[in-house]
Amino acid sequence: MAEEKIIKHAGDAVRALGKKGRSWKEKLREFFFEIFIIVIAVSITLWFHNWNDHLHEKALAKDFLIGIREDLTITADHLDTAITNYQHTLDYYNTVWNQIQTNRVDKHYVDSLSGNLTNMVGFLFDNSRFESFKSTGNLRLIENHQLLEDLTRMYTETLPGRSESDKIIFQERRTQYITYIGSRVPIGPNGNSQLS
Repeated sequence: MAEEKIIKHAGDAVRALGKKGRSWKEKLREFFFEIFIIVIAVSITLWFHNWNDHLHEKALAKDFLIGIREDLTITADHLDTAITNYQHTLDYYNTVWNQIQTNRVDKHYVDSLSGNLTNMVGFLFDNSRFESFKSTGNLRLIENHQLLEDLTRMYTETLPGRSESDKIIFQERRTQYITYIGSRVPIGPNGNSQLS
C-alpha cells in the first residue's frame, strides 16, 4: 500500500514537470511538493519499520534472558541434588579414612558401602539456549554490557571449565580405582568390592 502511494507521487512529480500551460516556477513548485511528500512518506515508513524492529529485538532479548534464568535455576537445582546425592560418598570416605587412621577398620561397613568408591557425580549444564542466541548474532541485543560480559564469561569459561575439571577428577578416580582396587579386590555376593 505504501509503495503504491510512493509510486503514485513519483508519477505525479514527473507529470508536474511535463504539464503544459504552466510556468517553470509552478512546475518546479509542484514537482518539489510531490518529492517532499515522497521523502516524508519514506521517512515515516523507515521510522516505523525501525521502531517495530527495535520492539521485536527487545522482546527477543527479554525472552532469552528469562530462558537463561530458567536454565541457570535448573543448573543450580542439579548442583543441590548432586551435593545431596554425593554427601554419603564423602561421609564414606571420611569414615573409612578415620577408621584407617585410628587402626579400627569396620570390615562390614567398608565392604557393604564400597560402591561409593565408584560413585561419580559430574557437573552438567545446558548451554544450548546461549549457543543458539550467540550463533544468530543476537547477543548484541543485550543492552546491559556488564550482564552480557558476565553471561559470555559464564557460558564460555566458567561453566565449561567446571565441567571439564569434574571430568578430569572423576577420570582420575576411575583410573585409580581400576588400578588399585578393581583389578585386585574380589567382588562379594552383593556386587560390592571386598576391601577388607
